[in-house]
Amino acid sequence: MVQRNLRVQKRNPGHWFLLFVLPFVDALLFGSIGVAFGEGDGPVRLLVTGILLFHLIWQLTLAGSLGLLEEVWTRNVLNLIATPLTEREFLGALGVVGLLRTAVSVTVIAVVGLGFYAVAPASAGWVLVPSAAVLLLFGWAVAVFVVGLTLQYGDSAEVFSWGTLVLLMPLSGFFYPVESLPAPMAVLAQAIPLTYVFEAVRHGIDHGSIAWGQLGIATAGTLVLVVAAFAFLARQLGRFRSEGWVTRFT
Repeated sequence: MVQRNLRVQKRNPGHWFLLFVLPFVDALLFGSIGVAFGEGDGPVRLLVTGILLFHLIWQLTLAGSLGLLEEVWTRNVLNLIATPLTEREFLGALGVVGLLRTAVSVTVIAVVGLGFYAVAPASAGWVLVPSAAVLLLFGWAVAVFVVGLTLQYGDSAEVFSWGTLVLLMPLSGFFYPVESLPAPMAVLAQAIPLTYVFEAVRHGIDHGSIAWGQLGIATAGTLVLVVAAFAFLARQLGRFRSEGWVTRFT
């Protein structure tokens, strides 16, 4: 399954766009915004680091959700069911491909940040290590959730592959403190684990230390979401079998 997904990546120009062009444009866009409207190198470091960390979630979520959607688009779901392939093996393959995609896109952003804006990938310090781990876990939870929706809605669930993270992006303080949001949105942002990850990253950029309290809250919230996502997927798989949803994919 890993080989199959990599071959789809190789032959689909759209996937190459998502893997190379989009990270390049994102890094260029937000780095230039930091130069244009910021004072000193602080805003550039914050924006480049923010978009780099965002792609940790973005690419993993895309690999997970698009991995199943590819099977839907090619009418291959029934063929997969007829094989000895298990759900765990299928999800594991999507996870491996997602990590490979993440490594490539993050490398592109790191090269742009270092080459064009003199922002080292590790400019925030050691806080990036636990932060990246939490973000990858969060991205996997979103991917599992979208897989569950795809089982029910088929290719109509494609919008959730893009829309979920687009919705979370402005609410999670990727590039600014959540206090900058309108008051009702700021309250909502406090319920999102990503908010605390990026607060910890900003603290690392500004002070050079690790805000373990913020990371602890983010980790606890993310683990709850992971459990909820897998419970949702298990429920969807049960309904997929009992209610005959497979007929939607033939």
